[in-house]
Amino acid sequence: MFIESILNDPENSTLVVTDGERADVVIAAPHHAPLGAGGLQSAEHPAADENAGLLAYRVSRLLDCPCVIACNYFIDANKDEGSDYSKRIISLAPRVLVEIHGHGGGSARFDIEISSGSAARNGWSRELAERLGAGMAALPLLRGYSLSGDFASIYFKATKSWTITTGKWIPFHIELPRSIREEERRYVPFCEVLAETLSGMLGDFEELDMRGTNALNTKEHQA
Repeated sequence: MFIESILNDPENSTLVVTDGERADVVIAAPHHAPLGAGGLQSAEHPAADENAGLLAYRVSRLLDCPCVIACNYFIDANKDEGSDYSKRIISLAPRVLVEIHGHGGGSARFDIEISSGSAARNGWSRELAERLGAGMAALPLLRGYSLSGDFASIYFKATKSWTITTGKWIPFHIELPRSIREEERRYVPFCEVLAETLSGMLGDFEELDMRGTNALNTKEHQA
């Protein structure tokens, strides 16, 4: 309940860091504010990803992994390697970083957009999108959402986010619509599906990494 009380505080800026048994993945949210907060204290990123941190925390508990959440923050936490948010993630040294974000629907081309920060890593984001979409299709409240992990097709590419473009880990930038973030009847099953999907991908990591590396080498050879 202590973490939830911080995540539901609309005023104080706090960096929430929790631990977990598994060290290969970190779930994070750089722009969290509770529902109804309206905005952040950051001039660089005044729009809040309302409730994104709550979902990040829930997924991290399901995976039993570390979580890093910037709440009501005064800086654009994921754009700079030197921010306290980025430094904590660096110190955790994950193999995979998953950032949860939120959009208002005006610019997004799909309800859920997933990016790994570049066309070269498009295989990762597409794989997650395909697996997540298959899991959501089995649930009536989630099956109607459009979803894409194709770098060329999505709007939210995350090319300016240091945490997503760095080569220190495999990154996933997940943009979610407000309807998933604000309704418990939707975000609870969504978090369960996302956690299950990520767990499956982490279990297949070596195979997926080899497939992605071979695909990238083939493209470079053809070029």
